[in-house]
Amino acid sequence: MQDTSVSELGVLGAGQMGRGIAQVAAQAGVRVLLCDIDRAIADAGRAKIKASLDGLVGKGKIAAELASRTIENIVPVASVSEFGRVDFAIEAATENLELKRKLFMGLDAALPAEATLATNTSSISITLLAAATKRPTAVIGMHFMNPVPIMKLIEV
Repeated sequence: MQDTSVSELGVLGAGQMGRGIAQVAAQAGVRVLLCDIDRAIADAGRAKIKASLDGLVGKGKIAAELASRTIENIVPVASVSEFGRVDFAIEAATENLELKRKLFMGLDAALPAEATLATNTSSISITLLAAATKRPTAVIGMHFMNPVPIMKLIEV
């Protein structure tokens, strides 16, 4: 049986959905590379996750140790070219077909051949996005519900 565990996840998009996806994965112990249009936005995304975790610690909802481990697992990066070792990547960018197709071409070029690519889209054809890659059978849709850290439902 093939090992399907994810040791390193790439999240493309540091907006509300991308931050939520990154937080949940990091909280589960997965190392997350968080990327956006530039490093400053990825850094700001990580800072917002930290502020949210700090708020949860302050309310007694999670332990400080868990918050610390979670934020340590999130590494902001400047480009998907740094996704060269990720097992799995999730795109969580604006709902724009041409933007997403361009992002999928970049992910396809950057990720190892065996990596899976996912999109969080709720309205764009997964088939159209997969066609932008050389690995259409390794592209899936994973529609997370908002807010990701609270909603435990995901459509695959």
